[in-house]
Amino acid sequence: MFRKRILLAMVVLAAVVSCTAMAEMTIQASIETGKGFYKTGSIYVASTPAGASAILDDGAQSLFTPGTFTGVEPGTHSVKISRQGFFPKYANVKVSAGSTENVIVTLDPVSNPGGLSISSEPRGASLYVDDRYMGKTNQVVGNLAPGAHMVRITEAGYGAWERAVTVTGGTITPVSALLDPEVSPPSGDILVASAPPGAAVFINGDYRGSTTPDDLLDIDDLSPGQYTLVARKPGYLDFTTTVSVEAGKVVQVMATLAGSNQGTASAGIASTPAGADVFVNSAYAGVTPLSVNDVPPGNYTVEIRMDGYSPFSTAGNVMAGQDIRIFAALQPLPAPTPTPTRMAGPGTFSLLASVCLSGILGLFILVYRRRKD
Repeated sequence: MFRKRILLAMVVLAAVVSCTAMAEMTIQASIETGKGFYKTGSIYVASTPAGASAILDDGAQSLFTPGTFTGVEPGTHSVKISRQGFFPKYANVKVSAGSTENVIVTLDPVSNPGGLSISSEPRGASLYVDDRYMGKTNQVVGNLAPGAHMVRITEAGYGAWERAVTVTGGTITPVSALLDPEVSPPSGDILVASAPPGAAVFINGDYRGSTTPDDLLDIDDLSPGQYTLVARKPGYLDFTTTVSVEAGKVVQVMATLAGSNQGTASAGIASTPAGADVFVNSAYAGVTPLSVNDVPPGNYTVEIRMDGYSPFSTAGNVMAGQDIRIFAALQPLPAPTPTPTRMAGPGTFSLLASVCLSGILGLFILVYRRRKD
């Protein structure tokens, strides 16, 4: 009987080991199959407060938090999360095929923001602050965190002007840029516009900026030769063309993106100072200057806010096919008037002295009566 029990135990143990090995093989096979099926991964980005701008790999994709970057190639990627009035945060994320990585941050508010008043000669050049397009010079950019910020100004036919400028809290720092004309330059430029605007532009696979509603994207200092230009926007087919660059010449490219929804509208929202928060139907939409596409028809309320300025709001009905432009000239709030402190006059001191004397006299009488009793 004892031998039978040992034999039975050995059979059961062998069956368990066999099943475990088969399960491991099945799991490994499933993993390998998954690796073959999934080619890309995803990155989920959330922030406190919500509504921050998240930029993947210096502009390959962008969104407002919370949101998910999809179709991300396996490997290490950079994510920048920023919102006007808060210090930006950065994260490096390693993505695997078939996986979703999480980036969840809490942004620290700027308690004492400052600004830059930027002018250039010639005027009307493209202005970028920390790689974000801010409109044309001359321009005031507000709600910036104290510290160093990179300012870049470009204009076709001129060399790019780029400096690190220090912002001081509570003040508007003036910045003046003199652009040098290019004389017999060894390189050429490409000017890019897109319909609709807001497309990311790549030159030979390298991100070079995004198109805007009111300006041409200037891609400068390109050596003579052939380049592959791709304009890419979520929801649209890629626009691809070959551009021939010659020394000292400027080539203009108009990228018309197919796949647009003809039943929607588009809008461009700007302000002075730039960098104001935009709310559409009370929901955060980004900072000025802002390009909004694929807007469904309907009634909308747009509010533009910045600390230290009176808010701007407008409302209206949006119809399919419209291209709406909204510009807000924000007015600074008046400085608060200090409340004067009234000094006590002689009559006040006399009244206080009388009250104190009466109190002391009453206390003396009370003590005297208790002792007498």
